[in-house]
Amino acid sequence: MRNLFAIYLAASVASVCAQDAETQPGLALTWQVGEAQVRTVAPNLWLYVPEGQSPSPLVPEGRFTATFEGFVNIDLRGDYSFHATGKGGVKLEINNAVLLDLKGIGGVTQAKTKTIRLNKGGNAIKLTYTSPSKGDAQLRLFWSERPDKPLPHEPVRSGQLTHLPSAVLTQATLIEQGRELFLQYRCVRCHSSEGAAIPEFAMSGPAFNAIGDRLNPSWMSKWILDPKAQRPSARMPRMLHGEQSSTDASQIAAYLSTLRVKSGKSPVKHPEPDLEAGLELVQELNCAGCHTLPGDPAGEGKLSLAHLNGKFKQGQLVDFLQGPNNHYTWTRMPKFNLSKKEAVNIAQWLRSEARPHQEPLVKIDAEFIVQGKNLVTSRGCLNCHSHEEKNQFKAPDLKAVRADKLMEGCLSGEAGGKTPHFGFSTEQLAALRAFTSTDRKSLHRHEPAEFARRQIRVLNCNACHGELEGFSKLDTIGLKLKPEWLEKLFSGSLDQKPRPWLKYRMPAFPARARGLAHGLALGHGYPAVTPVEKDPVDANLAKIGRDLVGVDGGFSCVACHGVKNRPPLQVFEAQGVNFARVNERMRPEYLMRWMLDPLRVDSQTRMPDYFDENARSVLVDVLEGDAKKQIEAIGQYLRQGKAMKIPVMQ
Repeated sequence: MRNLFAIYLAASVASVCAQDAETQPGLALTWQVGEAQVRTVAPNLWLYVPEGQSPSPLVPEGRFTATFEGFVNIDLRGDYSFHATGKGGVKLEINNAVLLDLKGIGGVTQAKTKTIRLNKGGNAIKLTYTSPSKGDAQLRLFWSERPDKPLPHEPVRSGQLTHLPSAVLTQATLIEQGRELFLQYRCVRCHSSEGAAIPEFAMSGPAFNAIGDRLNPSWMSKWILDPKAQRPSARMPRMLHGEQSSTDASQIAAYLSTLRVKSGKSPVKHPEPDLEAGLELVQELNCAGCHTLPGDPAGEGKLSLAHLNGKFKQGQLVDFLQGPNNHYTWTRMPKFNLSKKEAVNIAQWLRSEARPHQEPLVKIDAEFIVQGKNLVTSRGCLNCHSHEEKNQFKAPDLKAVRADKLMEGCLSGEAGGKTPHFGFSTEQLAALRAFTSTDRKSLHRHEPAEFARRQIRVLNCNACHGELEGFSKLDTIGLKLKPEWLEKLFSGSLDQKPRPWLKYRMPAFPARARGLAHGLALGHGYPAVTPVEKDPVDANLAKIGRDLVGVDGGFSCVACHGVKNRPPLQVFEAQGVNFARVNERMRPEYLMRWMLDPLRVDSQTRMPDYFDENARSVLVDVLEGDAKKQIEAIGQYLRQGKAMKIPVMQ
């Protein structure tokens, strides 16, 4: 028996060591719909799938089971409890002990577990969720490491959920990566596929209208000849090959340079630039998060701006900075809603630092332009770029691309003939071949949460979020903010910045606004539309809340928070959001967690903590000193929005 115990102990230690050495972020997630099954990696234990939609692009719609597996990791041994909310069935197992086993949980049901002791390091977790027979599927699992305290459960913190990789999961991830590459490189623009459209089907390249007004012919010629030579991350393929390619590129550029807007208007006069102000704006907008600035050493994955003088005609960089999406709806370039003066200052600073350029004066033969036009219409340019001319290029539709032909054409990895050459790496080719070997039906299934995760990577959002002051991490943003407000934020249509005093500013991505907002909500276990609160504002509680935020017998919240048109009285370290704007943006349940323990929600916040760990308030004479009741009163006051009355502020 002693020997058996020793063997068991050795095996357990080896297992833990292997886990510590090999675990990867997130949980392994298996989607099962009928006989169809697919695996992926989930960032957390949340989901929301509207009725009639697929839980994943890689499985069909229908009732499903979602199985999350992996480890929840803690620094010190302690007691924890878990809290599940949603609609459907849920079974939760921790270290092989069943904590929950419910056939169905309702939206208002509180399914809490008993307290369980978790060990230091990784604790095995398995959650099996079954979607309801009718209605939307919804799940959120939170936990508490203070189960003996009257405090709400909270999300498992980022980085605490991990999983062990497997061959099956690795292959599934490769297929996902291939699908993402297929969409990023807009393969469907040439290889059409019939069926329901997903957002990326609408993505195209910059429009050709007035391109001759915007870009220099010499730069266009070099770009057309070999895009990746100009930008290593370019997604446009090299379309021209052989001895004639350089001439072909010059002919296409010559034709494109004739596409101009005929106007008798005088050139636009820009204000005198302030180069110092331009540099300050470049820093405030964190341009270096995505770009290598002129004069700086090359950064991996960043787009150098040293070429700007060679690319843009005089005056055109200003217009581009003000409206990067004017000629390119799905551009990755953020729209910062710059004023004319700001755009001039940035443009002129960049031009002063970039490589100098003098566009050569070249007389173009008419026949040269005709040849360029023929190439534009026949070589596939118009599959991605909108233009009034008729497209003469036709590629096989996706159905005709058989699995046994995947080593040919675009995926051959070789440049030659008339085949587009994308310059894919060996890893990218493997991923694309893995995806195109599937039935490809996933191209016609739109899953908003997955769309949002993809676009966050494409737009490089984490270059700012979690890195700059005022830009919170994105791992719980859908738990905090309402999708309606997020859509306005992403589209750039908010009438006022939530934090106008911050030097950094959030850019807009209008084409992606709704998809990002809906995806962030669904991915965090909420519907894409915030449900209307059934109960009207409690006037009595709202009056108490108004007193609580004021300076006379309250918490003096108005020292840092403005109210409507009244500025804060005396900001302590950092200003807060105007109270009249809180309800339109923040979810009520987040407000409760936030106010009970701000530093626990955001370790960098300047928000003071007014309540103790027993949810008791220092204002013991208001609502029995019950912190939750007081926060509910403040919440009722905030619900009034712009109709709220000004509290005592003197």
